Amino acid sequence: MRKPPALCDAFAGEMGMWGLGLGRSRRRIVNDFVAAAATSPDRAILYVAKDARTFRRLCAYGAIVGNGAGRYHLDARKLGAFRGAVRRRAAAIATSGVVASAAAAATVFALAE
Repeated sequence: MRKPPALCDAFAGEMGMWGLGLGRSRRRIVNDFVAAAATSPDRAILYVAKDARTFRRLCAYGAIVGNGAGRYHLDARKLGAFRGAVRRRAAAIATSGVVASAAAAATVFALAE
């Protein structure tokens, strides 16, 4: 049974048009590697991702490392850095949205006077 995503996960950088689906795909991929104990080069596994785009993104960031022979393992340190980058980007987007909303509200109130 898969654990439902926590509310804080949704607001931690995976909101957006496709954000929730991407977060779900990322968690699924990470869970597959953790379940297979593929967290070191000597435990690398053959892996075919259902969501190739998310898998390529994790590989490009270094969270999933290939050995050149079609086997991959999870780099937990890089995965943590990747999650931090996603959270920082989401916080920046949310902050800019709040600022834009405040500016729009101020304009409306100024015009109403």
